[in-house]
Amino acid sequence: MKQTAARLVPAFVALLLVAFTLSSSLVAQGQRQGGGAGGGAQGGAFGQGGGGRGQGGGGRGGQLPTRDQTGGNGTGDQAAGTAIIRGRVVAADSGTPVRRAQVRAQSGELRANRLVSTDAQGRFEFKDLPAGRWNLTASKAGYMTLRFGQKRSFEAGSPIEISEGQLMERADFALPRGAAITGRVFDEFGDPVANARVQVLRYQMVQGQRRLNPAGGGDQTDDTGAYRIYGLAPGDYYVSATLRGGNGPFLDDQNNDTTSYASTYYPGTGNVSEAQRLTLGVGQEQPNVNFALQPVRTVKITGTALNSTGTALSNGMVTLMAAEGVGGPGGGGPAFFAFGGGNGRVRPDGSFSIANVSPGNYTLVAMAGPGGGRGGGVGFAVQIGPGGAGLPDIEMLTMPLTVGNEDVTGLTLVTSKGASLSGNVVAAEGSAAKLNTNQIQIIAQAATQALPGPLGNRPARVEADGTFVLTGLTGQKFIRVNGLPQEWTLKSVMLNGQDVTDSALEFRGSTDNSGLQIIVTDRVSDLNGKVTTAKGDITRDYTVVVFSDDPAKWAFPSRFVKTGRADQQGQFRIKALPPDDRYLAVAVDYLEDGEAADPQFLEQIKDRATRFQLGDGESKSLDLKLVNR
Repeated sequence: MKQTAARLVPAFVALLLVAFTLSSSLVAQGQRQGGGAGGGAQGGAFGQGGGGRGQGGGGRGGQLPTRDQTGGNGTGDQAAGTAIIRGRVVAADSGTPVRRAQVRAQSGELRANRLVSTDAQGRFEFKDLPAGRWNLTASKAGYMTLRFGQKRSFEAGSPIEISEGQLMERADFALPRGAAITGRVFDEFGDPVANARVQVLRYQMVQGQRRLNPAGGGDQTDDTGAYRIYGLAPGDYYVSATLRGGNGPFLDDQNNDTTSYASTYYPGTGNVSEAQRLTLGVGQEQPNVNFALQPVRTVKITGTALNSTGTALSNGMVTLMAAEGVGGPGGGGPAFFAFGGGNGRVRPDGSFSIANVSPGNYTLVAMAGPGGGRGGGVGFAVQIGPGGAGLPDIEMLTMPLTVGNEDVTGLTLVTSKGASLSGNVVAAEGSAAKLNTNQIQIIAQAATQALPGPLGNRPARVEADGTFVLTGLTGQKFIRVNGLPQEWTLKSVMLNGQDVTDSALEFRGSTDNSGLQIIVTDRVSDLNGKVTTAKGDITRDYTVVVFSDDPAKWAFPSRFVKTGRADQQGQFRIKALPPDDRYLAVAVDYLEDGEAADPQFLEQIKDRATRFQLGDGESKSLDLKLVNR
């Protein structure tokens, strides 16, 4: 497709997102209770203590203390129902109850999220659940975080399909002890380094790219240089250490220190290709992972930050981020962030200076809050919500920056509000259901890796009349819809009569664009079936991957690639696939979470897949044979 572009300012300038990261109580709880299991530390060759079974009827017991009743719809409202899920969490090695474990129930279709804790016997109960597909996760510090139905490291869990009034018992978990890595970090003289951030990493598919990503909560070295990272699943890992704080980049004109330390990988290299891989088994303790940080000469970055009117960015923020961004080897997030205004770090004339910067590839960020550059600022703050200026008033800029062994001077940063795109959401012709737009949000999803914060993918709320306006757009974006009622799905995205559903739009500049129409339909496709082994036995231990035969439709973020796991009856169900005459489906015995987005995997498995067609809104049953990898 011809990409839509709105021309911007100089080519070296590209807009950015916010330099702060939203912290949620869920993330904090995961780090405290999950033992740093993070996104990758999920069970090994283990599983549940018993198979779940559904029973008709009620049967209610006292509900355990609920730690979080915030729904996934973003409003805090919880849909009420009459279904119940009960289970027990025990230690895999001893069978003893795991007390105060956190068990979370989530339903993407219902946009619901529940959390309870186990009692003294390791029991838990979710009651008043609405009918639907629920995914359960159990976690406790020192153990691996497990998803219900998960049998191997890093694979997805199995959903629980439950109807109104149904009681499902024995949604049990047997949590294995987590593996751990311990060691010490030193400087070039052999002295211990305190306050170094140590991170365990593993290769994962993220947004269509395979790269090193944090696999645990990480740790900070103590005064002896010691660290311990626990709750890890069996698998291959790498370890990195980074010294930030006073030894990292900061805004300080008077700093003349020109030495620092580069991000270093075990056993003591700055090159990730030379890092040593560590292979951990279930509950294994890997001691003596000791290494020294690599000293490097640092430089200073100086320049001027202006807003879109050409005045000083006196009420703004300048941020330097590692080029790897969120999922990079350095552990992600801002390398540092410093605020202007009252603290004088961005001077009234807009000039700034960043000292103690190590050589490497970065993204330099400037962001202006409401009123930036008009004087009187006392620091950077953005109020979002009632009484706040809102996201459209935020000006930002990003530019790639490669730092060598010499100071970088004379930079001029000019922020912009970015482009906007207005449109409306309509029901497809022939749709019978009534479309409720209350919870619908339109997202401009980055074609490449996005940065943290609410400005990364600024959601646009759909008004009662179906209209919306996306703001702060820059770079290549896919238009996607969140919060559709489960009986609806995306049919197409049209821009001035051209189908751009699966094409990235490119935005440059601060132009106002219009003519976007998002068409949704209540004709939702439904693919379901069962899987049998080579001996003809029905199995529940599999993952189904459905993908188009056309490799051009594999690119992230593809609507034509989806996965499904068996529910408690052994059935898989994949909904809302777009129509295609050349689909492939394969059931594999093991699939790492996210691996279906790897084009190399799809190319390798396509010859063993079953071909089928799927029409618009069609329901189809498809039985598959298990493929052992």
